[in-house]
Formats: sequence, C-alpha cells, structure tokens
Amino acid sequence: MKTKALRKFVVAAFAVATLCPLAQAQTMGGDDVKVVQYNQEKLVQTRMSVADNGWIYVMTHSGYDTGNSNVKIFRSKDQGATYQKLRDWDPSDDYQFQDFDIVVTGKNESDIKIWSVELMNKPGGYKSRVAVFSRDANAQNTKLVYKEDFSNVQLYDVDIASNYRSPSSLNNGGNPFALAFAYTGFNNTHKISFVDYVFSLNGGQNFNKNLLFSQDGEKKIDKVDLSLGSTSESMGHNAWPLMGVVFEMNKQGGKSDIGFLSNFVDNDPEFVWSGPIIVSKTDDSFSPKIQMLLDEDNNTINGESCHNFMITYSNYDSEYSDWDIWYVYPKKSFKYEKGKTPTMDDLVEAFLTASFQSETNSGLGYDKNANHYLITYAKKEENGTNTLKYRWANYDKIHNKDLWSDTFTYTSSANALYTPQVDINPTKGLVCWSWVEYLPGKRIVWSDTQWTHANGVEDIVMQEGSMKLFPNPANEYTMICLPMAATCKAAVYDMQGRVVAEASFSGKEYRLNVQHLAKGTYMLKVVSETERFVEKLIVE
Repeated sequence: MKTKALRKFVVAAFAVATLCPLAQAQTMGGDDVKVVQYNQEKLVQTRMSVADNGWIYVMTHSGYDTGNSNVKIFRSKDQGATYQKLRDWDPSDDYQFQDFDIVVTGKNESDIKIWSVELMNKPGGYKSRVAVFSRDANAQNTKLVYKEDFSNVQLYDVDIASNYRSPSSLNNGGNPFALAFAYTGFNNTHKISFVDYVFSLNGGQNFNKNLLFSQDGEKKIDKVDLSLGSTSESMGHNAWPLMGVVFEMNKQGGKSDIGFLSNFVDNDPEFVWSGPIIVSKTDDSFSPKIQMLLDEDNNTINGESCHNFMITYSNYDSEYSDWDIWYVYPKKSFKYEKGKTPTMDDLVEAFLTASFQSETNSGLGYDKNANHYLITYAKKEENGTNTLKYRWANYDKIHNKDLWSDTFTYTSSANALYTPQVDINPTKGLVCWSWVEYLPGKRIVWSDTQWTHANGVEDIVMQEGSMKLFPNPANEYTMICLPMAATCKAAVYDMQGRVVAEASFSGKEYRLNVQHLAKGTYMLKVVSETERFVEKLIVE
C-alpha cells in the first residue's frame, strides 16, 4: 500500500474507532432556521458575518448561472431565532453579479457597518466592475467607497476581510482597523489570469491596489479566500497585522493547484514573495480557505514562538474516488523576511479529515476570546446522508488533532448541502452557521446556532417564564411545571449546545432526574405541539 493510502487508512480507521460513535450521539445546535427559499433550480451561495452585539447577518447571492443574478441581505436581532430581509437588489447597467461578499464591523446599532464587495460582468464580453459599499446596521445609507471599471477584463471570484476584532494595539497597519479584499479575473488585453489585492489602512476611507500574482492564459486562476490577522511584538514586526491569500491556480482540464501568498496588510514591497507557495498535495485540489491568527499577545505553536494560521482545501483522491480535506499550518522556520520567500519546507500539511466517504466544502472562522480556530465542512455518510460537521482547535494545538474538540454534526439531509459558513457570536462565545440545501426544484438557505433558541421554522409560540422549575438549583431532580397539560418532549443542553438528557411526558408536571449531570449551568427546552418553553437549569 502506498504511503499516501496508508496514511488515509490510518486516519479513517481512527475516525471509525473513536469519532463515529460520538458523532451520532453528540449532535450540536438547535432547530435549523429557514432564512430564505428559492423556488428555482439555480446556483445559490451564502455568506455569514456577526456583529459584536450578536446581530447575525446572512447574505445570499443567486442566479448568476441563469443570467438573472440577485443579492439579498438578512439580519437576526434575536440570536438566530428569526431573520428579517433588509435588502433585495439586482445589478444595474445591464451587469450581472459574478460574485459578492460581505463583512460586518461595529459593536452597536449606531456604529455597525455592512461592507459589501461586488464583482459584476456584462454578459457576452469583457466589460466588468468591482465596487465596495458601506451600509448601516439596517443596510441603509449606502455609501460607495471604492469602484473600478474595466473595459477588457472578466472577473471571477472575490473575498473581503477586516481585522476589526483584532487591530494592532499600536495602531500599525490599520487605524481604526484594516479592510481588504482580493479578487481574481482574466485580462483579455494581456491574456493573463490574475489575483488583485485592494486594502485600506483607515477603516475603508481610502484604498490602495496591488497585483499579487498572474499567469498566462484564461481561467487559470479562480476561487480565492482572504484573511487578515495579528502578529505579536515578540515576532519582531511592531505588531503589524498580516494578510494571507489562497487561490486556485494552474487550472487546466479539471485540474487545480492551491497557491498561497502572505505579507503584511499593506503588502510591503520589501516583503513580497517571488511567487506563491503551492500548498496542495496534488493538482486535484479546490476551494481553498485561510484563517490567520487573531491574537496579538500569543504567536505560538506547541508553546514555541511561531507564526500561526490555518489553510484548508478539498482534494480529490483518485485512488479511492472520494474527496478529503487537507490543512496546512506554519513551522517555526516560517518567517517574514525582506527579500526571502518561504517554501513548503516551512509548512506542514496533513489530513484535516479523511475517510472512505467524501468530505468537502470546508469553512473557517476564529474565536478571539477562546483562541480557537472554528472549522466546518460537509460529509457524505456511508448511508448516503449528507451532514455538516463542526469542531474547534486551540491555536497552540493546531499541530495535534488529538487535542482538538470532538467532531459534531449540526445538520443532516438527504439533499446536497453547500457553502457552510461558521462565525462566532461574541456576546455568547458560541458559534452560528449558515448553508444552502439543494432540493429538486428549489434551494433553501438555512441557519443554525450552537445555542438553543425559542423560535425555529415552525410557528410555535415561546412562553418564556411561564414554565417553572423547582428546586432550581437542583442536585437530584427538578420538577417541570407547565401552565397547561400537554404531551411534551424535554431536552437538556450543556453550554456547548450538546443534548445531555432527554425525556417525554404528558401532563402539567414532570420530575426530571439530574443526578447524572455534572455541576454547572444548562438550558432546558420543553416542546409541545403548540408551545415551546426554555429555562436555565443549574445543577449543584
């Protein structure tokens, strides 16, 4: 057996032996909430971004494959229980939205800004436009902050990022924060595919543009992902923030490599690399993602001073005819030095997840308070069910998956699931997700949260405070007392969103045994056909 195959066999065998039993028992999250439904078979993508006050924003981009592109923005102000459509618009001047991305900054309604970057192409030619807008918390008061029109360029893909949650304490590289986006396209005049990088060091007031990389030929570069992160003073760069860009390159006949470029957020010319590092294992690699560390105080791996970031991508294993997800992180030898370009010798590559079923569509986020990388991906189970998975990893333990969290399932379906997104809700210290489900004749954008919430897709009335628990705190049992008799199901969730106890009962009262629960705080949810109750439960 080849070394590659042996490595995959070992990883898959370990997953079967240790993770699969847990994956079924330790599902995570509450009810899936329908954000929007499209009653057409067309391409739909989604992006999620959470403001510091906990408001969740979801953008949907649909229809560019049908010549009828559209963008919608939704917001949840009730911790993911319901979503309100804030904006619904089509492109102007006979353009079509090619790609669209958002990022949200701000702590409260008065200073929240929704930043959107829009790629537009005119059908049948090479006229295109890139534009960046800022809007307030209600997606109103639109302000155009950047625009460029092209007469002989076709645009492909775009990603936007900020370091709003982790700006430099010395105000280097962004005051009040840095905002940047990277996009790919084809220049028909010079016959090159390219990656451009545009950045602002003053919170979106002024922008500068650099060409990051180009290669001869059309559609040689495609999907791109961007992240802005931190570096500590101990690394010797005056706490200047960093940028990392990953993209599909060398595309040819269904093949693709993954390129990686990094620099300081201003793309300092003295630190520009001679070319991208090809981080992919084979040329069957697609959909790269990158997350830079968001912690200025600590740049370590395994306790040793080291830069820190995570790259993921999907790789097709032709030997087993399935998809795996690989991840890449830096060694101690990875450094930012004038006139020098790191190589794969300065990076580590390994399976993020591998089995004899397919894992694809990874998504990354970062929880600055807990210092965790947030990881989500799609998996096709052995029985044919499509699931979305989630786990987290402490930044210092990025090298050792045995020290990461368990792998949890937060949704499953017989239908295909795409573009899973993960972000942290800073007010709760817990995560939320969004994704798209592809059904015959329709597409549904869903959202879910790591915590339980009152309202889901059903029209159920939340009777907050009308359910009584006593004793509470409890150590042996608690009595559930409802305002009226009903046939109910009860579930106890820990603070990670896992179900740790369940019961069914009929009537107005039920004695719930909590002796087996560890001391701590839980959420108890009781659901009947017409009502839903949620109360905090403390076990002593």
